[in-house]
Amino acid sequence: MAEVITREGSELTLQVTIKLTGSLMENTILDGCNELGCLATADALQKFDRDGSPIKLGDTKLTARVKANKTYQSPYGSVKIQRYVYQTSKGGKTYCPLEQNARIIRGATPTAFS
Repeated sequence: MAEVITREGSELTLQVTIKLTGSLMENTILDGCNELGCLATADALQKFDRDGSPIKLGDTKLTARVKANKTYQSPYGSVKIQRYVYQTSKGGKTYCPLEQNARIIRGATPTAFS
C-alpha cells in the first residue's frame, strides 16, 4: 500500500509497503512502484488545475461547470482525479485547463502517450 507522507511546496514524500514473499515477489515490487507513480502523478496533475474561478480565453469568458472525476493514463497505470471543466454561459464545447496545461493527449500524460 502506498501513501503520501508529506507535501511541501513542490516536493512530495511517499511511502510504500511491499511484502517480500512468494514466487511473484518481483511483480509485487513492480506493483508497489507503479502505485507510487500513480500517487505522484495524481498530485502533479492537480497542480495544473484551476481553482474554479472564471477564466477568459481571448474575449470569451468561461465559468466552471463542475469539478468532475476523470481518469488519465500514465506510465504507471490509471490515475483518477477531480478537475474543473469550463464552459461559456451559452453552453457548447467544454474546456479543461488542466488538460491544456499538463499537455494531456487523448486522455494520457505525455510520457504515457509516447
